[in-house]
Amino acid sequence: MRLTRWTQLALAAGLAAGFTHTALGQLRPDEVLVIYDSRIADSLRTAEIYAGSKRVPGGVGGKTGFRRGVRLLDLASTGAAVTAPGNIAFADFVTRLRDPIRVHLTANQLLGRVRCLVTTKGLPHRVQDSDFPTAGDNPTNLVNEYSANDATCASVDTELVLLWQNLSTGEAGGAADSKADGAILNPYWKSATPITSLPQTNIQVQKQYTNAGLGPMWVPFGAAGSATRLAPGDLYVVSRLDGYALADIEGALARASRVYYNVDTDAAMFDESGANGVADAAANSEFDNVNTAFAQMRDADDYEVTRDAFNADTRFASGFARYNGLAGGNQFFIGPRLAWFPGDGVMLTSPLALVATYGANHSGVPRDPAGNPRRTDFAASYNYPDGAIINTIESYNCRDFGGLGQLEFATQQQVAHFIASGGTFGVGNVWEPLADAVPDNRFLASNFIRGNLSWAEAAWTAIPALSWQQMVVGDPLARPARSSEDINDDGSVGVDDLYAWEAAPADVDRSGTANAVDREFVVQALRSWERSDLLTPR
Repeated sequence: MRLTRWTQLALAAGLAAGFTHTALGQLRPDEVLVIYDSRIADSLRTAEIYAGSKRVPGGVGGKTGFRRGVRLLDLASTGAAVTAPGNIAFADFVTRLRDPIRVHLTANQLLGRVRCLVTTKGLPHRVQDSDFPTAGDNPTNLVNEYSANDATCASVDTELVLLWQNLSTGEAGGAADSKADGAILNPYWKSATPITSLPQTNIQVQKQYTNAGLGPMWVPFGAAGSATRLAPGDLYVVSRLDGYALADIEGALARASRVYYNVDTDAAMFDESGANGVADAAANSEFDNVNTAFAQMRDADDYEVTRDAFNADTRFASGFARYNGLAGGNQFFIGPRLAWFPGDGVMLTSPLALVATYGANHSGVPRDPAGNPRRTDFAASYNYPDGAIINTIESYNCRDFGGLGQLEFATQQQVAHFIASGGTFGVGNVWEPLADAVPDNRFLASNFIRGNLSWAEAAWTAIPALSWQQMVVGDPLARPARSSEDINDDGSVGVDDLYAWEAAPADVDRSGTANAVDREFVVQALRSWERSDLLTPR
């Protein structure tokens, strides 16, 4: 009897004690809803690139599509007024984006089926403050709104995470008069669970919160498991497909389709400034370890903790985590693809799986060969593997989508520029976020580079705050593969690697012995990488 690939996989996975709920819970294309507007050329073309021109009504681009099994929603078909790229007023966000998506999901019986939303180039990415539209573009103005418990600006995508919550009810420009003011603690933060394994039963129920600090900071309230307490299953994971040009999006999607980290030759970069290099439990003055009124959203000493986790994971070479906590332009990590002023920077030539840096907030940024400052293009200097991620501690690193440009007083590395330079994924901030609400590298690493969640899931486990300033960029369905689990060394991880391990057990974690622990690494990588594609035709 000739074995089909599904039968091969079933037999191989069955050797490891059968299929698990985690394997069945992996995010699949049919659980993704791509939101586009055929009246906006860039949005339509992005949908074509991702889903395939033949599946997109009005598609003319001849694109085969990277994820042909995803679902589609054309906002033009809903009767909603067209939006513009960049900024959107909160009232328009509700009527032109949120409510049409709600109607589509209920009318098509997609509650419990769709778990991920994808926004596209050409749609707005920033919701303006209700009474001071541009407050988030100035740190002082944002802090004033925050201190007055009236900060309503947010990213479009983080509002869509809470799609079914009527956050603006009662909003009249006053202090904490609606849940749109401030930020909501993300119950999926720090998780390692696939979003589809979490019940969506109470997603339409309005939740209760308690005020735990300025902003205000809303914390889910009520007994665990109660319908009115916000739970991880009440959220959608949301990712954006965007860039300076459509070619940038297509390039990033191509790289996302073949994510592969070489545990011996790649690296993860952690560039602090004036840090002590110790994983401190208590807050201090370091940007990755500050403590404001959003105290519940601080993950202790993110750079050092993430570095130490890589060092403890012996699948990765001892030099995989490259850390520097020293101040000054001569201590800023730079790459070989650009020329620099002599004596500036510390050169990194290894392909960087993760770019974590203070960026423009570093106390000294390297100069170009003529001595002019280079504050916005350092991401173009590094080498990248397929699957490279950027996460800088810069307030406006996701501002420059939709042609918004950068702020003159805050010229910072843009995620869009990173994507154009060969990067694959990014997380960042569309308005001033305050330092302890920025995404955590720790969970990007543990759930994606070192783990097996999809990109969208891993990214939202790293974001402490909802209804706030963060945005996730890149193919939500992308999954990591590592050379450590690539037993047959063919550049991918699949069922053949489990067969190869069975034939010749390999010491995946470099413990000195090939044993069941090593085999489990291969099995878990196989299940996340293979089954999501096999369960749903592409």
